[in-house]
Amino acid sequence: MHGAAPQGGLLRTRTKALYSFGNVGNQLFRDAPMILLLYYLTSIVGIPPAIAGAAIFVPKVIVGALSDFTVGVVSDRNLHRFARRNWLLVGAVLAPFAMIATFFVPNAAMSTQVGYVVVAFSFYMVTFASFSVPFLAHFSEISSDPQERTVLMAWKHAWTGAGLLLGSALVPWLIHELGADRGAYVTGAALLGGITAISLVTAWNAVRKVQVVAPLERDLSLRGLLATLTFRPFRVLCLSAAAMTVAAGTCSAAMAFFITYNMGRTDALVQLGILVAIAGCVVMAVSPLWVAAAKVLGKRNAYLVGALGHVITLIVWSNAGAGPIWVTYVCSGCVGLFNSGWGLIALSLLTDAMAQARAETGRDTAGSFAAIWSIIEKAGIALGGTLIASSILAIGGFDSAAAKRGIAQSAEAIDAIRYAFGIVPAALMCIAALIIWRCVPARGGAALAH
Repeated sequence: MHGAAPQGGLLRTRTKALYSFGNVGNQLFRDAPMILLLYYLTSIVGIPPAIAGAAIFVPKVIVGALSDFTVGVVSDRNLHRFARRNWLLVGAVLAPFAMIATFFVPNAAMSTQVGYVVVAFSFYMVTFASFSVPFLAHFSEISSDPQERTVLMAWKHAWTGAGLLLGSALVPWLIHELGADRGAYVTGAALLGGITAISLVTAWNAVRKVQVVAPLERDLSLRGLLATLTFRPFRVLCLSAAAMTVAAGTCSAAMAFFITYNMGRTDALVQLGILVAIAGCVVMAVSPLWVAAAKVLGKRNAYLVGALGHVITLIVWSNAGAGPIWVTYVCSGCVGLFNSGWGLIALSLLTDAMAQARAETGRDTAGSFAAIWSIIEKAGIALGGTLIASSILAIGGFDSAAAKRGIAQSAEAIDAIRYAFGIVPAALMCIAALIIWRCVPARGGAALAH
């Protein structure tokens, strides 16, 4: 339904909360392969890290990019025939099948397993695109008020914490309790797929009667999609996001390895669940504080506080692997605190850029912006969580055959895990912070600098 936007761009709290609940599914699809898949394929299935990383990376980048481009363009060009929110229903139908298929790796020859992973994960990325791009784009359409969009991002980021609790805390614990074998991972995947479907249907229902502003022009093409990168405010955000997502992907993929080998824990999945639960609870609790910080400090400075705090935390954590467990728990809480800050502000700046472009051109290209953003996010996580993380492990001599048999890794391999978990991600986050510091005005809000 198109027409007048909510008066003053304001939405009911219930609408904001329930639509943002869709981010639970978005977070589950984002985190499941990032946190669990590489560890599962190497330590449980027994595929060498370099091969496993490549099998994940290729569909995530190539198929993911093509899917995001296609959904972004199609959702923009067919707004009158197929409302953007209806794509969430498409994702809800496909999500359970895609999640289960990804972890249902057959017990066969390695070549067969690798081929299966490539095909199944390609389907996974098509499914992910079908709802992640429209979901993000719709945030810029359901309110015309910049501060209201920041509040929307706070709700979205708060539900990120819930997604972390469910996907990266509850499910790893469940997998451990079920024996941490292949069947346990498939059961966990089925649970994740079901929760994703519920969250997407809930989000769709929350906004099915919300009116959005009809765009003045809708003549979109692949050239027009790529032309969004000529819009400088968006290009700046994309460069920063690329560095941040590569950092996040590398750190997350190495986390289970870090807990197992650097911390020396035999209950790695349980500890992973505890650590993510701590971070997730903090994310949900502190999102309103970052909204206030953005109003007081400006969005740029709030982002810098969050990013640099995250950097310091990773450096401390990566050097405290063998220390007291309480230090690790405190570090996890700090990661939740600072991740909530830079993540929330980055998305708020993104919706500002979408709205600014719509106001200046009269064209609703939010789907195109969201598609490119989604591509960068997914490709960055894939690059960090597969190629970079697996390459660092391979260079350090990580032995997947020994890991499958429970044999200890070499000192070089353990040191490589520390670099993948903390040092390399911290360096990339510094680059992202530098880009925002140099290119975004100190009081950047409704509009970014051209």
